[in-house]
Amino acid sequence: MSKSHDNVTVGLVSLTATSDKAKNIEKALSMVEDACARGAGWVCLPEMFAFHGPYDALWSNAEFEDGPLNQTLASLAKKNKVVIFAGSAGERPPNSSSGKVYNTQYVFGRDGSLVAKYRKTHLFNLLSETGAPLYCESEGYLAGDKAVSFQLDGWHVGLATCYDLRFPEYFASLSRASKLDCILIPSAFTLQTGMYHWSVLLRARAIENLCYVLAANQVGQHSPGKISYGHASVVDPWGTIRADSGHQEQVIVTTIQREFIKSSRSQLPALNNRCPEIYK
Repeated sequence: MSKSHDNVTVGLVSLTATSDKAKNIEKALSMVEDACARGAGWVCLPEMFAFHGPYDALWSNAEFEDGPLNQTLASLAKKNKVVIFAGSAGERPPNSSSGKVYNTQYVFGRDGSLVAKYRKTHLFNLLSETGAPLYCESEGYLAGDKAVSFQLDGWHVGLATCYDLRFPEYFASLSRASKLDCILIPSAFTLQTGMYHWSVLLRARAIENLCYVLAANQVGQHSPGKISYGHASVVDPWGTIRADSGHQEQVIVTTIQREFIKSSRSQLPALNNRCPEIYK
């Protein structure tokens, strides 16, 4: 377990990924470096930051866990002595020929080691009013089957990805054994739903768990008809948005504080008033 940090400076990246993998990675690495230069100890990338293109190209642009993208990110974390929450990227499953990939979130420690890994559980399938598919992740992705939380710098951190945000039962499972201090939610949350639901859902998850939520979201148009909402956000345990990237590519940096978690839970002891024996 790493040394405890009562205050952590976090950097969240909001970018517009396309089907140009090399350009996406170059941009993402530069923005991580920017966050590091501004004092971030944890840096968070958005969902599918390395490739956001057609589902039939997912396999060719995905990599195995030990592929060159993760090697690059591990080296970057080690060089800057930061924790990188590497958004998510397509992970080729071992011993599979299905042509589908996992949407996998990797976390690299300050020494470059892989400290956590989460495969997105809930797949987003959105239809138009006429029934035509707009986003159908099940066409290209496999669903994960395991909730992931872990200890980092003395914080209990839960991992989720984009559409998972809509399922409070998932977050309840993350906090069943121990209260969460922070939730990381890399996303490519769409403009169509984001303008109505993004900030409301982020605030709800923070308030329910009286913890911080760090949500790095993509922004802008990836391809015709696919637009992400942006507004990468840091939400505190009281549901206040402490930082917001707006609808543009940028890096936001702010500090999260363990003392604020403590004071929020002291004012509102909801977590101690849970009745898990009747929640079925």
